[in-house]
Order: sequence, then C-alpha cells, then structure tokens
Amino acid sequence: MFGNITDLPTLFSYAEALEHYESITPIRGSKNLRPICTTHNGRRKKHMQIIKTTYPKALGMAATPQGAIDAVACRLYDTDVITFVSNGDIIIDNGGYATNSTHSFIVGIMTYAYRTHPLLAYSKAGSTVIEVFPSQGKRLVVMGDKPVTLRKVENIHGVAYDFTEDVDVQKGYYLKRSAMHAKRKEVHKFRKFALACAKMIDPSQYRISNRGMVTRNAEELYQAIVDQDQWGDAFEYLLTCSINSSFDYYTHSRDLSVNTSKLNSMVDDVLKYVHCEDLFEARDTNNPLSNDNAKYMQGGENIVV
Repeated sequence: MFGNITDLPTLFSYAEALEHYESITPIRGSKNLRPICTTHNGRRKKHMQIIKTTYPKALGMAATPQGAIDAVACRLYDTDVITFVSNGDIIIDNGGYATNSTHSFIVGIMTYAYRTHPLLAYSKAGSTVIEVFPSQGKRLVVMGDKPVTLRKVENIHGVAYDFTEDVDVQKGYYLKRSAMHAKRKEVHKFRKFALACAKMIDPSQYRISNRGMVTRNAEELYQAIVDQDQWGDAFEYLLTCSINSSFDYYTHSRDLSVNTSKLNSMVDDVLKYVHCEDLFEARDTNNPLSNDNAKYMQGGENIVV
C-alpha cells in the first residue's frame, strides 16, 4: 500500500511546498530542473521533480477572469501528481496511472514518516483509491479520469485532509443475478465438459510455468467456449491456470491437483468481462469498494489468468 520511495519531503501546504522549492538548487546545465528529493542520493532521481506552476493551468483549464493562481506541483515522470495551490486547494492527479509508484509518491509526500497516516492512496480494481480521515471519520473516493481536490483540516491527531466536494455518493457495480443465470445456461455444456475432463487428466502433463504460457483475453476465451470445435483449446488454457501445486517437505515431493472451484470461477469471469454491460447495474453508493465488480467493466480485452 505504501511502497518504499525514500528521501521524499513531507509537505502539507502551498507555503511548505514553495519553501521546499526555493531551497533546492537546480541541476547544473538543466532548464531549472529541481529534484524534489534533497539528499545526495535523492538528487539523482530526476524523474521526481518539484516545479512552480499556476492554477487552473495545472489542470489544463482556461484561466479565470481573475487570472491564474500560483501553485507548486510535485511531478512524477510527466504527471503533476500533487499540486499545492496558493488558495489552499491540493489537487491529486494520477495521470491515468493507478500504480504503486504513483500511490507511494502521494503517501510519501502528504503523510508523516513515522506517525498515523492522514491519507492513504492505493489501487483497487485498476483504479486509484484516496482515503482521508477528517473529524467525521473515514471518507474515500475511487478516482476516475478526473483529479481530486483536497484541503488540509485539523483534527485531534494533528494534520488531516478532507475532500472539497461531496464524494460520499459514488458508483458501485452490482451483479444482475437473473441475467447472470441466463448467461451461465449458455455455457453450461462447456462447463460440464471441462469439469468432467478435469477429473480424468494428469495435472503434471499440464503444469507449466506462467512465464511460458501465452495469455488469453476474455473475448478470445469466450469465442472458444461457445464454439464446440474450440473446447479443447479453451479447456487446456483454463486447466493450466487452475492447477494447484503444494510441496511436502517430509517426502520432498510435489503434489499437483486441479482446483475445480477456480476453473468454475474463471468461466464466470469470462462471462462477466465480455457481457459486463448486460450483467452489471451501476448504483449510487457510499462504499464503492464493497465488492470487486468494477474490474469487470474493463470489458473483454482484459486478460484472464
């Protein structure tokens, strides 16, 4: 969740960010490139910078009639991940990269090193989740393609953050059980075939390294499952992904078995990815993490393993 990016400064406000910016000597020969890390090792991390910018230019918006507002941005590679605006706003933008490095960068800058974290950033179902802990309790937002705006607030533990907009009502995805039941009927014959074959095969003949396996996406697997001439190919792929391996240290032998529950669930996953628009209903919720269904909305191009 937190990662291990070292040498990052702790910054909570525009004033602190500006002071940190002005304390850094630019890299010699560069166009004012200022590494955000000030240690000898940290200055080598040129992909992590601190820059002076303006708001709303920082969000790619048109300037307000009053003109742009001064801001300081903490940049990771080409994305201004954290922008401290002089009006007190703090803009979080993952730039479309819901990665561990992005989340570690956010947490490393906006939290204490050895105390209770006032903010968490992590990945869930391919999206960035931002959690804050204002006085009224935990609040979270699952980021889409728009930045999130925070403000620093005070609580009994010291520094805390809160969202500037109402984010308590978000979208969650819920399975339509009757629709899923109908889709399962369409692949019932293949499922019966696959489970019967799984009882007869020797797992050692199918156990291969994942590194040597050609991955398949959900759409490709679905087309094979609904075409009886391709059942063998679909079964072999699902079987290879469903073999469990355990090592007995007393006998120094490895035991291989077919996990039929996983094989079953993989067939369901194929249906959910390919028919996500028909199988899931979007509802307003204050807890979008109550299930993992959002991942299926990526559609049939998603790799199934």
